[in-house]
Amino acid sequence: MADGLYRGDPLYVPYMRGDLLRVLRRLVCEEGCYIAIAVEENGKYLARVLCTVAPSKQYQLEKCGYFSHFECVNDEAVSGLLLAEMCRALKERGATRVEGTYFPYDQDNRRGILAEGFEREPMVLTSYNPPYYCKLLEAFGFTKDFDTVSYELDYEKFDFERIGRVTERVLERYGLYISSADFHKLDREIDAFHEVMKAATTDVIYQEAPEPEALRRIVKNWKGFLWPDLIFICRRKEDDKPVGMMMSIPNYFEVFRKMKGKMNPVALCKALWYRSRLRSVRAMLQYVIPEYQNKGINFALYHAFYRACKKRKIEHMEAGTIMENNLPSRLNVERASGVLNKVFRIYGREL
Repeated sequence: MADGLYRGDPLYVPYMRGDLLRVLRRLVCEEGCYIAIAVEENGKYLARVLCTVAPSKQYQLEKCGYFSHFECVNDEAVSGLLLAEMCRALKERGATRVEGTYFPYDQDNRRGILAEGFEREPMVLTSYNPPYYCKLLEAFGFTKDFDTVSYELDYEKFDFERIGRVTERVLERYGLYISSADFHKLDREIDAFHEVMKAATTDVIYQEAPEPEALRRIVKNWKGFLWPDLIFICRRKEDDKPVGMMMSIPNYFEVFRKMKGKMNPVALCKALWYRSRLRSVRAMLQYVIPEYQNKGINFALYHAFYRACKKRKIEHMEAGTIMENNLPSRLNVERASGVLNKVFRIYGREL
């Protein structure tokens, strides 16, 4: 039904249908850990949602409802039917609150409903939806829980010369160096990421660093889609201890949009053609361990990021998403030329 909702929208990126069906079949039919709900009329689907129950760190709940893959026509009666059934099913399974939208099987991966920035193209692993979705959820009693934000980055507003001098001084003063990820030593790099993320994660963002094995699965599954020269680790020279990291990913939505949700020979040829011509990048993770924060290391990492993007002739860069109340992270991005360009909203309500 999603393709019908977005027909004629040049910014919409279709799901890869085969992958989506495999994931839904596993989560709903095989494992039974998710519930799929839809509203249908005369053989036509008008709305859908996927939901589950899991613990919530933010609300200290053993059973909290989470929903994702929310799609609906612009009709409050239809959305009301869908959301009422979702709330009933979650309450029946012991949930006392429901939140969304989140990414399936990872409640730390907050996608949120796009609330501002509809005129800008979506970036990989972010949400895109019609503007009326906020209205539909609020009409059913959902209220804003929190927002996450993303920033547009601009070469022209980044002072390469000044930040370059700052970077040299910071790295020399603290005995540090920055290098791109070495995929020939993948386990070492993953351990470094985990060490930095675990030390730098705070209660402000309501999440915990993934365990090393979980990171290994994610990175190895995504390895073919990552560019190592856009992933950076800052280490101490004396003992190679990692103190900071930054991970960016090419915006494969450029490719997926050309493939139109299909996986056939023509679509695969398009994918091979466009993947080497990607011109947009999303900087999605940046962490510095507490004892090295506020020392300019963030600027050093951004300097490395901008240089790599310029070398690849990247035209559009976006950073985020960041919790709205994570002011230190937001300030770091803004000082690195970031301009707020999108707002994603997590909605919640009691059951």
